[in-house]
Order: sequence, then structure tokens, then C-alpha cells
Amino acid sequence: MTTRFSKKGIALSAAVLCLLSVAGANDDFTGRWKIDTSRSSALDPWRTLDMEISIRGSMISITRFYAAGRRKAQESMTIDTSLPSQIVTVEGWWDNRHIGAYLDEGDKKIVAAKWLDRGRTLQLNIEMVLETSQGSSPVRVIREMRLSPDGKTLRVLQLRSSRNLPVVRVFTKT
Repeated sequence: MTTRFSKKGIALSAAVLCLLSVAGANDDFTGRWKIDTSRSSALDPWRTLDMEISIRGSMISITRFYAAGRRKAQESMTIDTSLPSQIVTVEGWWDNRHIGAYLDEGDKKIVAAKWLDRGRTLQLNIEMVLETSQGSSPVRVIREMRLSPDGKTLRVLQLRSSRNLPVVRVFTKT
């Protein structure tokens, strides 16, 4: 009888942990976010960056809107946090456009997403191949999106295999 109880307890605990990992998002992530350039790494060649985040169950959609004068760009991705990883079709790679590294529309990247810190941090592990003047260059990116305790600030920390220093972007909810 003790063995049966232990097996049921283990099965129930595993089910609860699985549900928590799938539904782990904090509701404060949802909405429109505007970059605070005074507290962020350089955004060159862009002047502004807004981000729209929506969450439905294990699905999270992130759209980033870049602008500099009349020049605008946006990129969107929808990812499922319940999957270990997925292939995402890209609309381009707009981070640091001036460095001469590109992803063309329709290229692919591999993204693994998971919730950490009881839903206050979204971690994205991204693998992509950028095109440069020297040829193709594989790049790994770890992007952590950390929500402040009051839900009004989102700090995005980004580590790239192609850079020695992290990129830090601070957003405020609009």
C-alpha cells in the first residue's frame, strides 16, 4: 500500500510541475513596452524600440518595432514554451543593423523558450546563422526578459556568442 501511494504521489507531483512550467507566465508581461534609451545599451542605428507581448497559455508572441526617422522595421515571433525548441521563420534581424550581419526574410532560427523565477523571467535560447561579408556565421543568443516586482519595467539581457559584452535593454510599460 505504501508503494502505491508513493507512485500516485510522484505522478501527481510530476503533473503539477508540468502544468506550472507550461502556464508559468506572469500576466504583467502582456502589453506594450517602450525602450528607455538612457538605461539601455546603444540601439544603433535605431532611435526607438517598442515591444508588444501577448500570452495565451503556453504560446507567447513578441513583436519588436524599430524606428529611426522614416526608417522602420519590425520582427515578430510566436513560440510555444511547452516545447523543448522550435524552428521560427524570421522577417529579418534588426539588432545592430550597421554591423553588416543579416538574416533575410524567410530564414530560420531555432528558439527554445522557458519560464524561470515563477514566471517573472522568460529565457530564450536562440541559434541562427547570420550572413556577413565574410560568409555565414553561426550565432547563439541567450535573451532573458526579466520583469520587475511591480510589473512596470522589463529588463532584457542578451548574450551573443559573437560579442564579448552583454546587450542590456530596459523597457517601461506604456
